[in-house]
Amino acid sequence: MAKWIWKFGEFEIYHNMLVHSRREAYGYREAPVWKIYGPEPAIDFRKDVTTEGGWIHISSCGDISVSRVNENGDRSYETRGARDIYLEPGSYTLEVRVINHETFPSIYIEGVIETDETWMADDFTMDFKPVGTWDCFNYEEKRPDQFPFQYKNLHYLTKEKIGTEGCLFDFGTETFASISITGLIPQKSYRIQYGESREEALDPEWSVIHFDRFSTDGTDKLIPYAFRYIYISNTDAEVEAQYEYLPMERKGNFKCDYKLLNHIWDVAADTFHLNCREFFLDGIKRDRWVWSADVYQSLFVNRYLFSDKEIEQRTLIALGGKIPFRRHINTIMDYTFFWFMSLYEHYITYGDLDFLKKMKPQMDEIMKFCIERTDQDGFIRGREGDWIFIDWADMDKTGALCGEQILYAKAMKDYSRICSFLQCEDQGCAKKTENLQNAILRKYWDNEKECFIDSFESGKRNVTRQNNILAFLYLPCTERQKKHIYQNVILNEEIPAITTPYFKFYENQVHCLSGHSDDLEESISSYYGSMLNIGATSLYEQYDPKDNGIEHYAMYGRKFEKSLCHAWSASPVYLLGQYRLGVKNTGIAYHSFEIRPYLGKLRQIEGKVPVLGGYVYVKADEKTVTVYSDIPGGTLYIGSNSYVVEAHKELCIKK
Repeated sequence: MAKWIWKFGEFEIYHNMLVHSRREAYGYREAPVWKIYGPEPAIDFRKDVTTEGGWIHISSCGDISVSRVNENGDRSYETRGARDIYLEPGSYTLEVRVINHETFPSIYIEGVIETDETWMADDFTMDFKPVGTWDCFNYEEKRPDQFPFQYKNLHYLTKEKIGTEGCLFDFGTETFASISITGLIPQKSYRIQYGESREEALDPEWSVIHFDRFSTDGTDKLIPYAFRYIYISNTDAEVEAQYEYLPMERKGNFKCDYKLLNHIWDVAADTFHLNCREFFLDGIKRDRWVWSADVYQSLFVNRYLFSDKEIEQRTLIALGGKIPFRRHINTIMDYTFFWFMSLYEHYITYGDLDFLKKMKPQMDEIMKFCIERTDQDGFIRGREGDWIFIDWADMDKTGALCGEQILYAKAMKDYSRICSFLQCEDQGCAKKTENLQNAILRKYWDNEKECFIDSFESGKRNVTRQNNILAFLYLPCTERQKKHIYQNVILNEEIPAITTPYFKFYENQVHCLSGHSDDLEESISSYYGSMLNIGATSLYEQYDPKDNGIEHYAMYGRKFEKSLCHAWSASPVYLLGQYRLGVKNTGIAYHSFEIRPYLGKLRQIEGKVPVLGGYVYVKADEKTVTVYSDIPGGTLYIGSNSYVVEAHKELCIKK
């Protein structure tokens, strides 16, 4: 079957450029704060063909020139601009050159020769590589310069007059939609204010998305934005919305005997889907950008909900940018490291070696960039323009920050593993990883405090949860060291608490890995349940139960800057899938996996976890565990006993 093809990466680079040009706030477009790459305007597509002759039809994004090149490199046939071409019988190289400076070069050919993954592409640097494509672009009219969103009509639930000047529309839940307005006064200006909350939509100054617009004929249309509420300064106005979304199959699910937890799981799944668009987004209102560390967490949620390989690959291509690589991803040093970690996680989940091969040149480039910024003592420190982040916390970031070194070591280790999969050289990263890990254990472990300090260069010996959590998860710590971290840091109320779901994602993992997951349900239900109790229809970027009223919506010094639909808050999908249903990949692409159902404080759990080739079903209560798998390779663990899970055969074990 014919498909649209393009130079690998250009589809993602182009749509990433568009995504980062669409963020708006307070009536103005907001430029990103990191480098945005653009697609190449001219591409040469080639394929060696053998044909008995016949017609082909060519569609393209851009102007084309078609040539037939013999084994000596001579062009014996050439046509410019023609779309229907008769191919002479024989064996030769078919070449289609495309120029397009408005979107990106792409072609679709059907007939006796078709475009597919077997074609090669080059940007005239004589470095031909396999093309990029996507199965959904499999007919002529579906062009890749238009992202394949789908649309659904929405109608508001209530319309409320606000004084004598306007009306407020409530759509009942968070959405992302374009709107069509009727009933406006022709040849007159009007005001529109979007809000994730009622209060935001009614605030003329601090609603993040608002506009003063002019209607010539009493109607208007606006491009998609995030909202639940819309205020229009006209009491006769009527609004219809068109929900814009990426169709994704919800393959995973979870149910238990605790209704609130079920509700939280459902809202988490809805929240995550809203942020799955061209790429994994951070949030759909304010943070409509692609952030690498947030993407890393999204991989784990995706694994237990959609298992959508394509959105992961699109996102990782977009984040990686192009050669030359001159600055850290998102300008944040740790976010570059999370990119390598994400590539490794992606491979062990899906086993797509061809994708790694295509990404290898960019991986080499970015790792070379990191190594060149490593100091003589083996540590990596921030340079001018680097954002040293880790988390929103009061850390001692003097010199080489502990968490950055841990993530750098993990990134080098994962890059080295990828190189071993591809059977190629790893720039010495296996040895560099070992040396750096040993140096971290020597320099940052405080024997008196029995935990890791932020910096060994300041002399302050400051301790934060974040750096110790990263050490617990990613360093080769001894069991004794992990026990001390848990007791002296995680359970120590004198150490400042984690304040956002971002790092709660990691802290909850530490609780579970330490054998203290009994409070997982309480942790999830108290935090997110309180959020739902104040009217949330999607999960917030951050939540503090001590806040009152509109304090819940404030962030970054502004009244409504907080995202009320944030991808990282969907972590309950992952946590309940891995630490309650207990399904975990232990090999490459689930060639081996374990099932360790754990009730915690629940009486019954049931759900599906998507895997390559189908799904794994788990049901457990206090007396019985039932599992079913579409694929072989699974092992069920109940206490000290283990059982082989055969494909397509239900296994029921009495406790």
